[in-house]
Order: sequence, then structure tokens, then C-alpha cells
Amino acid sequence: MMILLILSYCIVLVATIIFLFYYWKRICWWFGSNKPQVRLESSVNHSLAILIPARNEGRTVLPLIASLMNQTYASNNFDIYMVVKEAEDPTIGMVKEVLPTVKFFVDTEQKTKGHALDYGLKQISASMKGKYEAYIIIDADCLLDENFLFEMNRALVSGKDVYNSKLVVKNYLYKVKKSQSWAACCNGLIWTLMSELGNRAKSDHGITTMTLGTGLMIRAKLIEEWNGWPFQETLTEDIELQRTCALHHYTTEYVSYAVCYVEEATSLRMSNIRRQRWMSGVVHCDRLYDEKLKQQLHTSSDKLNFYAIHSLYYLYRYVGFLCVIFLFGLCGGSILHFYNLMISLGFFLLSVLAFVLVYLGMLSMTIRCLVVDAAYIKISFLKKLWIAITHPIYYMGYIGIMTKCFILKQKTSWKTIQRIEIDKANLFEAKEI
Repeated sequence: MMILLILSYCIVLVATIIFLFYYWKRICWWFGSNKPQVRLESSVNHSLAILIPARNEGRTVLPLIASLMNQTYASNNFDIYMVVKEAEDPTIGMVKEVLPTVKFFVDTEQKTKGHALDYGLKQISASMKGKYEAYIIIDADCLLDENFLFEMNRALVSGKDVYNSKLVVKNYLYKVKKSQSWAACCNGLIWTLMSELGNRAKSDHGITTMTLGTGLMIRAKLIEEWNGWPFQETLTEDIELQRTCALHHYTTEYVSYAVCYVEEATSLRMSNIRRQRWMSGVVHCDRLYDEKLKQQLHTSSDKLNFYAIHSLYYLYRYVGFLCVIFLFGLCGGSILHFYNLMISLGFFLLSVLAFVLVYLGMLSMTIRCLVVDAAYIKISFLKKLWIAITHPIYYMGYIGIMTKCFILKQKTSWKTIQRIEIDKANLFEAKEI
């Protein structure tokens, strides 16, 4: 039994070394882009189309409209479009009352955001072909920094095809405690992880960024080439876009100066619905695109892109392995303790080791997120400390989520997410447009 215990500790050590060997590059990206991003200058004010899927959003979209009205980018250089499902959608009247120039499209057949985007982009392309240099997609529950469009226009100088903005949690802007719940603060760190700790390094090294589905800008030539929005096979249309960019070598860029504020669900239940939906879509995308991506691993750039897209699988396997070790140690220790054998303590400590390895890894990631985006995470020091300690536990919730995706192969349908209802939700004083 002692030999089995020693062997188990050795296996954990070897597995950890192997994991760090394969995941090290991804860890380095967390720390690889500490200097401010190079800021491009543009002498041209491009014409931009803003597209907002707004089915049954009601008052939720009004703060976004206010932030668009408050842009430093000249209003004659961009137009705002919205897609709803019904002509009677109250969103239309609410928006028109604030900003009559917003144009609405009614897509009665839409089932997902991807369908709404496809309909809206086709309508704009058909009626305004050649007018716009790029399209910007924004979710209805977001807010934009006043310089958002100004910075996105600057970024177009790089000549890239697809642009990601910096995503920051909107909940911190509200002076209401319920908007800054534990679940909202914990899940909100995912945006820092994907933006400053992910897309920033990828963009700096010419790697395909994670094309997140809001605050996203795409060249008009691509929309015309695609004849709309072809990414409708999964619940994560933005991840489909990322895989397509890697597959067809569309160039991408992360714009850290263009800030888009996203809303986080305040309850753990709603947060888990979002996480399950997103991960189910990611796994579905991998099943659709993996074989195609593997077939084109010809250049070092292709291989680096493939690594960037799939590096999380090293983490999934390692955490899954540690879960097995945790259960093995717990069960072995319990059985041996029943027979009053002192060696049971060694098995219990094996379980503790497995848990600690997962916890410490996630804790280091959490602390890095809190440091990198300290200026945007507007909560007290004590609350940050609490989030730092407990966020790894929250993140361990992905163990159950990924089990459903990989082992149970559970599919997730689209479910409506509750919005935050706050009086006087317009956070910006709007100016005429």
C-alpha cells in the first residue's frame, strides 16, 4: 500500500511537470504585454455601421444609446442599426423617443443572435453597399467609453480584418450593491483573462485573437465576402468567427484603448447558465472546426494559432486528472481509516495536494487579473481580497460544466438571461446627435 501511495505522489509530480511544459507559453502571455499598447494615428474618419441585436431588450438598451450619443467621434461618421424580432417590440418606441435616427430591422424568423446579425448585416449591405468601412457589433446590455469609436477608427490604420475591443465589467459603474454581487465580480474576471491576459499578447505576436461577440469590429469587405453572418451553427457565433479567422488567415487585432463595458449576471444561477451555454458552444465549435484546422498545420503561424485556440485543453486534462487523484485519495483514505491504518493519512494528504494544486493555479491567475485591471475593478480592497480568495472556488465550477460538455455531452439551448434593473440607468449625460 505504501508503494501505491508513493507512486501516486510521483505520478502527480510528473503530470504537473508535463502540464507546465505544455501550458507554459500560455502562462507567459499573462505577463508578456506589460507596456502600453502602441497607439495608432489616423487622418481619416471612416464611416462606421453600429449593429445592435436588441430583441425584447426594452430599457436595457437605453444606456448604450446614451453612450453612443456621447461619443467623441463625430456623429456624422457612424449610423446605428438595431435588429428586433417583432414590429411591436417596445424597444423600438423607447429608443426612437431618445434617438429617432436609429434604424430598425424586424427579423421575425430569428432564433439566435447569429440569425439576427445575419439578417441585419444583409439588410445594411444591400441598401448601403460601399458606404461603410467597417461594422461594429455591440450587445444591447453594454456601454461604450466616450472614446470607443474614436479609438476603433484609429485602429483601422493597421489594415487588419477583425478588431477586438477591451471588455470591462459594467456592474462596477453602478452605485448599487446588488449589481456587484459575488457571482458578478467573480465571473467578471473572465473578461480580463480573455482581453488583457489573452488577446493583448496574441495581438502583439500576430496570433488570432479570441473574437468576443461584443465590441467587435469587422471590415466591410469581409461582410460582403460572407454575404452577411455565416456563423450560426452553434450558440457561440463569436468562437465560430475565431476558428474561421485562423482557418482562412484573416488578420485580427486587440485594441486596448477602445473600452466596452459588459453586464454581468448578479446571481450564481444566471452566471452558471451563461457559463454552460458558452462552454457548450466552444466544445461544439471545436468538433466542427478541429479537423479542418489540423489539416492546415503547415506553417509555424498555423501551429501557433492552433496552440492558442486549444491550449486550454491541457488545463482541462490536468484539472481532470487532479480530480481523479482527489477522489482516489479520499476514497482510499476513507477505506484505510475504517481499518485504523495510519497510512490513510497519506491518502488524505494526496487529496489535499490535488485540491491545493488546482486552487493555487487559479489563485495566481486571479491575482494577476486583479492587478492588471485594478483601475477598472472599482471595489474596495477588502472586497478584492475576498474575491481573490474565493474566485478559485468559483472557477472550480467549470469542472462540473466541462464534465457535462465532454462526458455527458449535454447540449444547451438558448435561455434568456435576467438583466439588472436599476433606476436612472443612463450613466452618461447624452448630447444631441
